[in-house]
Parts: sequence; C-alpha cells; structure tokens
Amino acid sequence: MDFAKLSRVNINLLVTLQALLKERSASMAAERLNLSQSSISKNLSQLRHIFKDPLFHRTAHGLTPTAFALSIEPKLSTAIEAIESLFTQNDFHLSEYKGAFRLSMQESAFEFITAKLLNNLLTQAPGIRLDTWFKDTLSLEHLNQGLLDFVILPHDVGQTPNLGNYLNSHELYRDHLVCLVKDNHPVLKEKWDQESYLNCRHIHVRDNELGTPIFDQTLARRGLERDIAVQVPDFHSASSLCSQSDLVFTTSSTWAAYSCKVRHLTELSMPLPSSDVVYSLIWHQRSESDKAHTWLKEQIIYAATNLVATA
Repeated sequence: MDFAKLSRVNINLLVTLQALLKERSASMAAERLNLSQSSISKNLSQLRHIFKDPLFHRTAHGLTPTAFALSIEPKLSTAIEAIESLFTQNDFHLSEYKGAFRLSMQESAFEFITAKLLNNLLTQAPGIRLDTWFKDTLSLEHLNQGLLDFVILPHDVGQTPNLGNYLNSHELYRDHLVCLVKDNHPVLKEKWDQESYLNCRHIHVRDNELGTPIFDQTLARRGLERDIAVQVPDFHSASSLCSQSDLVFTTSSTWAAYSCKVRHLTELSMPLPSSDVVYSLIWHQRSESDKAHTWLKEQIIYAATNLVATA
C-alpha cells in the first residue's frame, strides 16, 4: 500500500466526486455539500488530475459521467461509507430515519407489492419518502447510474435480463400466464383452444429492455405467431383496451384477477404451453452496506412472500 500517495488525496475530493455522481449537477452538488460552485469546480479540477480522466462532460441536461467515473462509483461509495462508519454510531433507528428511496416497476408490481407495504413503511419509518416510476420511464441503466435504488422487473423464466457486474437480484415471486377478454367477447361462446387463441388479435405490453417474450419465441419455434394488433407501454392501457375491443390480452394471473375486479373482463386459461413470469427485485452493489436500503429490501421481499402465501 502506497501510504505516501494516499496521504496526498483529500477526503473532501472523494466526497465531492460522490456528490457529483449522485446529483449530475455542480450547483446541486454544491448545495448538497454546503460549498460554493467555485469550490466544486476547483475540487473537480484536482480530481481530474488525480485520476487522469475528465470524469464528467457538460451537457444541456447537466453533467454526464465518463465510463471511468461510473466504473469507480461502487468502490467510491463503499470507501466513503467505510470512512463514515468510523465517525458514526452503529445504531440505526427507523423512527428517526429521514431519507428518500427511488423505485421503478411495472404497474403490476406497484399494485401487488408497493401499495401493500406502503402503510407499514410509513408506520415504521415516518420520515421516509418513496419516489416511484414506471419501468418504461426509468429502469436498469438508471439503476447503474445511481438514479434509482430498486427496480422490480417482471420477465419470463429463461429471459434473464443482462444485469452486468454491479447489479444484484432476488426473485420475489412467480406467476403464470392467462388470457383476458371483454365480458361479451365472441370466443366465450366457442371452444377456447389453441386455434381460437391464435385466430384472435392481441394486445401486447411493450418492453424494449427485454425484447421478444419467451412465449412468442416458443410459438415461433413451432411455426406459430400471435397477431399483435396493438402494442402499449403499460398494463392499465392494455386492460382498458381489452375491455373495449375484441382483442385478447395475455398477462399474469395476478394482474388478470385484479383487472377483472375493476373492469368488465373475463379471465380464460392459457390454451398453449407457456413459462411462468418471474418478478425480480434488482439493486446496485453500491447499496449493500446501507442499513436503510437493506431494511427496505427486506420489507419488499417480505411483502412479496405474503403475496405468494395468500395467492
């Protein structure tokens, strides 16, 4: 270990770098650290010299980290948390905690997981704040960039998302596919089988991150194909269109049960072989030592466990 080299690195510089990585803005980093913007600029200049990398590029939307800056962010967070632990108490009191968490998910996860645990979270940690987005707005890349704390991602079994080197995941629960049609759909008077399913036109929830569903890939290998009439970005839109048309919506049984309660829809079994849908909780390694983050992760996992138990 080169102690002489380490001695020339000011901890304030590393704290500035972490703030810039989190805020993506020199002015917001200055506000966060209670420093002037000129101090932030001076620290950034020294950091660029130390790391021999520009670290950030200025854009119309703020500061964009370089690939090198993103690559050292997990190590930087771990190092600063370790230094901070030298000067703080080990006790973590939920009732006194004040902080924000950023979660991204599909509506199905919001309805069945987040909404169910919300009251418990606010009771245990009344100072907590949750900022939520739908997955088509912010997702895995934003988790890598530090703009999110968690992503709840639905995907087919066998359709594992590319998590890279710094993202961890935990399977929350599994579900199976069913079909939704409007209450007076013509197929309800006929035999519901593979032929009638493929003769219908369909609604599909688009997911640019995962690509073609395993279900459709399996159909293609058998020389079959669904007739996708409409693609939509979210489950609510799909259910709404399904209830007002002759289109079929293939979705999870949990979402189908919910949709049938709030719309004029009927659930039908899936007449073709299909894989289960998996809901995975994903987070970045930078948060592994954060006690508040670990607590919230455990609450989400517990809520999903209860969902399975009561299904």
